[in-house]
Amino acid sequence: MKISVFSKMNSESTYELCKNTVDVLSKFCEKVYICEKFKDRFDANVCFAKEDELMSLCDLAIAIGGDGTTLSVAKEAAISGKMVLGINAGRLGFMSGLEKNELDLLNKLADNEFSVDERMMIKAEVFRKDGSCSTYHCLNDAVITRGGLARLIDIRVMSENRLITETRADGMIVSTPTGSTAYSMAAGGPVLSPDNSCFVVTPICPHSLLNRSVVFPSDKSMTLFVENDVDNNAFLAIDGKESIPIDNETKISISKSEYTAKLIKIKPDNFYEILRKKIIERRY
Repeated sequence: MKISVFSKMNSESTYELCKNTVDVLSKFCEKVYICEKFKDRFDANVCFAKEDELMSLCDLAIAIGGDGTTLSVAKEAAISGKMVLGINAGRLGFMSGLEKNELDLLNKLADNEFSVDERMMIKAEVFRKDGSCSTYHCLNDAVITRGGLARLIDIRVMSENRLITETRADGMIVSTPTGSTAYSMAAGGPVLSPDNSCFVVTPICPHSLLNRSVVFPSDKSMTLFVENDVDNNAFLAIDGKESIPIDNETKISISKSEYTAKLIKIKPDNFYEILRKKIIERRY
């Protein structure tokens, strides 16, 4: 088995967790790969490769960090058809399969004693007036937000040439079931088990007493249009990373992605147990 370890290693504690992980993996893996930029921090039990080669070299990937790291690696793994296991080095670690004190469970990878949670993803296509189109894939959400000025924008959501919702708000979140526990939940959206296949459309601070989230089937596509005044602008954020400027003549098409994120699950906890432990009963 060949495993690539992905981590930002932006703290000493995360580095120690990576080192301990490599030590465990090297006992049963044919090769363990880490980005070559960390070459001076590891002296044994590891192979080094360029960052853009790590995914192609491995049978499965391990992401060490917070939910942002796991999210980023899971998307890359999905496009490559690989599985990923998250090890939590952050605070919440909602997407992680293991905590830092559970590294002994990594041996289950060698014995195939694990299951795989398949998570649907979103494909967002941005069509410009000049005919150009950009395509993005999201595991959590695609979010339309207003610019820096405190002015509302008008967002229209259509499907099959029929109006679904028209909202004046700070923005609009289109999330997957996986992303329903992220920004969408913070904006008042429903929490969905990740084994569902649907979109959750949630307005951000709508100027209305009646606006609520809409759960939309993933076998249909939707189109979003944004109107904002000449002194303001709007953006489309992809999983909180890419930020794409959009204007009144931009069309955003949302559909189910052809890619599926595959998250390795070693422990028997189900989604509702994790939700209770990490969000409902969480103490700061």
